[in-house]
Amino acid sequence: MALRALQTADSLPEAKLSELFINTVNTANILSCATVSSLPSPEENRKHAVITDAAIFRHNSTSVVTTPSWTDQIVSVVFSPYFPGGDPFDLTRVFNRISTIVDVLFAAQQRVFVFVLLVIGRSFRLIRWDRAGAIRISALDDSTLGFDPSASRVLPGDVDFLRMDIAALEHSTDGDHSERDLDSEVSGDHIVFRYARTLFRSSLATDWPRHKLRVPCGSSWRYYLVGKPTFRADGAIGRGTRGYVALDCETRRFVWLKDAWRAAYMISCREGDVLEKLNDAGVENVPTLVCHGDIDDQVTVTADWWAREQPSSAAPSTSSSQGSPTSSATLVESASSGTEVAFSLRNAQNGRQLTSIVLDTVQAHCQAATNPKTLLLHRDISAGNILIYPRVRHGKDGTKHAIVWTGMLCDWELAKPVDDQRAASNASRASQMGTYQFMSVNLLTDPSSPSVTIADELESFFHVLLYYSLRYLRSNCESPASCIANYFNSYAGPGRLLTCGWKSLAVELDAFLSLQFPHSPLLFDSPMDDLLEGILQCFRAHYNVIRDDLRKAMPPPRRRTPPPPESPGKRMTFSVSDIVFFGEDANEVDEDDDLDKHRPADDTPSERDRALARKIMDHKFMLEYMTQTLRDTCWPEDDRIPERQNRPSTAVQPAAAAATSRPQHGSHKKRRIAGPERTHATLPIRLHGSTRRLRSSVRTATVCARS
Repeated sequence: MALRALQTADSLPEAKLSELFINTVNTANILSCATVSSLPSPEENRKHAVITDAAIFRHNSTSVVTTPSWTDQIVSVVFSPYFPGGDPFDLTRVFNRISTIVDVLFAAQQRVFVFVLLVIGRSFRLIRWDRAGAIRISALDDSTLGFDPSASRVLPGDVDFLRMDIAALEHSTDGDHSERDLDSEVSGDHIVFRYARTLFRSSLATDWPRHKLRVPCGSSWRYYLVGKPTFRADGAIGRGTRGYVALDCETRRFVWLKDAWRAAYMISCREGDVLEKLNDAGVENVPTLVCHGDIDDQVTVTADWWAREQPSSAAPSTSSSQGSPTSSATLVESASSGTEVAFSLRNAQNGRQLTSIVLDTVQAHCQAATNPKTLLLHRDISAGNILIYPRVRHGKDGTKHAIVWTGMLCDWELAKPVDDQRAASNASRASQMGTYQFMSVNLLTDPSSPSVTIADELESFFHVLLYYSLRYLRSNCESPASCIANYFNSYAGPGRLLTCGWKSLAVELDAFLSLQFPHSPLLFDSPMDDLLEGILQCFRAHYNVIRDDLRKAMPPPRRRTPPPPESPGKRMTFSVSDIVFFGEDANEVDEDDDLDKHRPADDTPSERDRALARKIMDHKFMLEYMTQTLRDTCWPEDDRIPERQNRPSTAVQPAAAAATSRPQHGSHKKRRIAGPERTHATLPIRLHGSTRRLRSSVRTATVCARS
């Protein structure tokens, strides 16, 4: 009887439906301890949502007294005009809208799962979302509603709220993080770098909730205060990684805290376990573990429901998973003096510094892969997993100090032993995949490969170095954004549909690192040219050897019977397999012509080729060559493109750019040639269907260790 006013709801537009529903439910007092209210969308989600969105709030929520805050909602309410069937899973527009709302709630609230009430005319759906997908059920209390019991809200007036505000205030003792010599009387043991406090202050957004998070530490707990994530992975389904600049409740130090969901079959590979092993072995330039552990008993259940509904389907099973079925959280401490947080590699000031930082992480990888106590490969070398960490370095006499920017290799959750050559199962094969843009051509062309090799990892380091050089350093590239898109994202490679970018041409076929349109050398006019080319020569030889070995292993081809001549007037057809795509707007190019253009007449590897290929089977050559190149006195100090500089629409190509062989750099005179900068969105890890079942979040926080 109370909902009789909704009898005409099927004929109402969205705005009228929203108004009628809210008034009817509240007037009838259907929700005894809660109320429904319309609310403005959060700024981050406003472009996707509409003003008719609403939510259910508890009566004891402090913000419901006046204007409700979207951050206090317990259940989202979404309205849609009636449509036949009323199934949001069959209507992309409605489903995408709900998914966007859930994505923001997962980021802002500490939720294990989320409920959304979808009102479709006179019908409704109650949908439960977790990191593995969505199902339709209903529930009651906070825990059943998906709130994480290990996280508690910090509200205005709380002591912890005030502590966060005080910690965010500028302090006269905060240090500048720029590279420089320090006065002899300055001690680096207690420096808090200014950028860390600024990041924490920025996280205290007025439209974002604050939380106190409980992180396992052996048999006890540690507590951290966090605001808005400094980093979060997009998408309502998946690992949902979040990174916070957090305040340690005990030490009052800033740390980097990370949480993420992980697939159930990866239960034995917690990042905290890997970091503990690396730290015990003395591996440098990696985060230093403080504490980590699984969060309570949190686990996604969507896969179980799918299995119940579709018992004959290929729903993944986790019965073989080892270890506890709980979620993970990891707290790490960065290896340097003071209390600090690392920052992105995009902040490198010039090409030499960029190279030095990447070199540090190659060294970390070498130690992890070769130390008998670890023997681990990272398996996700990418632009986001190499960070800059300012360290206070002491002189040999113990009195002279300097701040230097060093590289840190982080995010070790996909690490695996070097000697693990077992054939991959579907689940473990999925977890082996790293970040698409920076994976080796070898792995992209053969994703079923049972293991990642050192050569694959070193190739990823090369792609990271090239990416940041293209994006931030001066070169003769007219449009870096377009070049990056084609190299890392768009191009399928000669004769393939699974590789990524022009990288397949660069490492397999081209005679030099090139701009494809026109086909000419890419030049930075600095030692970076020799560095990239020297490393790339080894990878070209490596792939040449791979092709030759595959040819020798193949059986001899069968003789083909020539086809009969075409009858007059017979219509010809054009096959998609004859096309190689050079980008979204590029022309169609015949595959054979493309191969002929790039491939030398005789590509049988010489002894020199095989010697070059052996150089990237381990780390020695790359470490030595990068170190040697850094000693070059011709590195310019100002080869970085100024921030927000508009690149001209055209650029003068150097005369040598048309040469068929790669020229050597000469005067290193900087060419101020630039183009529009665009944010490059890293694609998520490619996951197998079995990752629909996920374990809960890993929390990782970084603090600095003692020197």
